[in-house]
Amino acid sequence: MPSYPTELSDDAAPANRLRQQEEAIHDLTQQLSERTAEVGMLRMLLADEAQHQSQETHLLRIFRYTSVAIGILKGPEFVVELANPAMCALWARPEAELLGRPIFSVLPEAAKQGFEELLAQVMQTGIPFIGTEMPVVLQREGNLGTVYFDLVYEPFPDADGRINRVIVTATDVTSRLKTRDQSDKLLAQERELHELKSNFVTMASHEFRTPMGTILSSASLIGRYNGADDGEKRERHVQRIKAAVHGLTDLLNDFLSLGQMEQETMHGQPQPLELQTFCAEILDDMQGMVKIGQHFVYQHLAGALTVSIDGSMLRNILVNLLVNASKYSSEGKSIELTTAVQDNLLVVTVRDEGIGIPDADKDKLFINFFRARNAIHVQGTGLGLYIVKRYVDLLGGTISFTSQLDSGTIFTVQLPIYPFVA
Repeated sequence: MPSYPTELSDDAAPANRLRQQEEAIHDLTQQLSERTAEVGMLRMLLADEAQHQSQETHLLRIFRYTSVAIGILKGPEFVVELANPAMCALWARPEAELLGRPIFSVLPEAAKQGFEELLAQVMQTGIPFIGTEMPVVLQREGNLGTVYFDLVYEPFPDADGRINRVIVTATDVTSRLKTRDQSDKLLAQERELHELKSNFVTMASHEFRTPMGTILSSASLIGRYNGADDGEKRERHVQRIKAAVHGLTDLLNDFLSLGQMEQETMHGQPQPLELQTFCAEILDDMQGMVKIGQHFVYQHLAGALTVSIDGSMLRNILVNLLVNASKYSSEGKSIELTTAVQDNLLVVTVRDEGIGIPDADKDKLFINFFRARNAIHVQGTGLGLYIVKRYVDLLGGTISFTSQLDSGTIFTVQLPIYPFVA
């Protein structure tokens, strides 16, 4: 505060006092203005600080609640400095277990998979790393499994420009890969089915001509043999017609079975089945399909006579195997069928005395439309054993064979049997 004189002349005293008061007021006003400015500046600083804190709070909320997994690793040991809940979920570790610890000490199963080298490279070069659908072996629910991630390693420089941190973002794309793989498999199956049907139509149109020609030829010739001594000739053509009809029936059955199986519309429906009666009925139905002099021999070797299994599928397996045995065997040969029940398995064997299978063709025998090189002269579609294999697979069984040229073939089918349902 200014000091005022205590003694003034009579004429100068009022004027001086007034001037001194005005100066004092001016000084006070200036000081007040300066204080007001300081208060305003303080308010601005407080407002800026509040806004900054609000932004930090907002960014922290984004960091914590975003669905993108984010973590920050610091130093050469890649210590976890920050990890949002999404990243904790991907790493399958709680935040308290992660923070302040080297990541590969917390996730030891992820070590030695090349990620340490990638992180070190990002820190050294300052060049980000972007990886797509990268496999990572991680422990989930107590078991090790492969998980696939889209990964980004971004360098995070300090204020002085030195890179001592890496921002890690990750997205679990395992389900995406599984979906894509399933789509690829379905597409491949669809292409295979389309090709299969196309090949079948081409083959069927060719295979239909021969039996239809046989039927027409024999039917027209039968009309000429009307004499008393022509009975043998008529019977021969009747048998040719029957054989041709059986061939057409087999062709159509192959087509129907193939369509059902490829569309995966068939499922095993176990029912009680008495083996001896079942096999006897099949062999009786097939008597008209075999060559002259061929005959079936059936024997049940061991185990229960009644089993629980899908009879329709088992019938298709046996019929196709028995038809093949007859087709590739000469007239007068025997065809053996045996059954046995061992260790909850139904074991079926079909033995013939036919032409056998060349060694070079044995690994291709169950491929659709494949025919062994020594069977080209025999009418057929090349689908019989393929269909047998598909039925066996549907029933959860196995099929194997042994064969020697000109000495016959033995097919062995093992099928699981089911408990009887009360």
